[in-house]
Amino acid sequence: ALIENITDGQVAGIQVATLNSQEARDMAYVALADQGTVTAVATEAEVDQRLANHVFYERYVGAPPEVVFAAQAALNAIENKVAINQMFDLSLDALSLASIYFLAAIGLAITFGVMGVINMAHGEFIMMGAYTGYVVQLFIPDYTLSIIVAIPLAFAVTFGAGVAMERLVIRWLYHRPLETLLATFGISIALQQIAKNIFGTQARPLTAPGWLDGSLVINDIVSISYIRIAIFVLALLFLALFLFVMNRTRLGLEVRAVTQNPRMAASMGINPDKINMLTFGFGSGIAGIAGVAIGLYAKVTSEMGSDYIVQSFMTVVVGGVGNIWGTLLGATMVGFLQKGIEWFNPSNTLAAQTYMILFIILFIQFRPKGIIALKGRAAEA
Repeated sequence: ALIENITDGQVAGIQVATLNSQEARDMAYVALADQGTVTAVATEAEVDQRLANHVFYERYVGAPPEVVFAAQAALNAIENKVAINQMFDLSLDALSLASIYFLAAIGLAITFGVMGVINMAHGEFIMMGAYTGYVVQLFIPDYTLSIIVAIPLAFAVTFGAGVAMERLVIRWLYHRPLETLLATFGISIALQQIAKNIFGTQARPLTAPGWLDGSLVINDIVSISYIRIAIFVLALLFLALFLFVMNRTRLGLEVRAVTQNPRMAASMGINPDKINMLTFGFGSGIAGIAGVAIGLYAKVTSEMGSDYIVQSFMTVVVGGVGNIWGTLLGATMVGFLQKGIEWFNPSNTLAAQTYMILFIILFIQFRPKGIIALKGRAAEA
């Protein structure tokens, strides 16, 4: 370009004799570019931008076919192992979420599944239990001891609240599902506002003990937090407790009798009114304990119960109304379904929730009584 633009021994006004270095020649070229005679030199930013539009590969063609095939087989084995571990990690997350939903729904399985009461304030009992744990930690700084104290205290607080709610409201609305739904929905709003007035709108921490910090790391891909493991173990304990109460105690026998045939149970000396009160209180108390467990995993706010009420109802309905094993299967199905949809669409949690609800609606069309349907008189009630 410089040679082609030599005029009278000069290039862009610069003597050719002085163009004996690269810097001088670069200056002459820039001068030509300023005159519009030649194309300007690309800047570093332009070079980087152009390079960013392309992908460069280094290809090694000197390997024998046996080495190439062995390397490809090793790469495929690594990719398969990574995919299996990712699936295992996703399954652990889904199982952990299912245990949380089971804890949140087990109390509803009693009040809704056994008693047929649509309790829209069930989430607020979870919230009350979580706030009970928070208050206990204000007075007991030892986090391990505070959790040990908070669990029975949360049961006592929410059991009393459930009994009071059943005595004051629910007992007058049996066999009137629409009125029960509206009344409990109003109670849930009132309980949320009371919690805001007492604790404020800011999220409150429910701190887990130090031995629950960290995660169980199986490998570079698979890991699960100790809090989720503790919640899973707690869910299994409550499953065992519920089965023991319902199958091995007089209260459980009376509850099953009142559920199947209240008039016949009354003729046998059982007080259905008292059993309904204790059953509703028992379900509410379990919700309070679930609130302590969930509070260790999520922030404690006045609206935290509303985050679990829809999933709780879905868990009970999908699993089969009035069946604890159905509730367990329903929680597992909802948890795995939600995690699976979130894996396919990780950037939009709201869309994942929508797809899950649509799937469950379709599922209920084919299995209206849930995975495990009640049989006998209880199913006809």
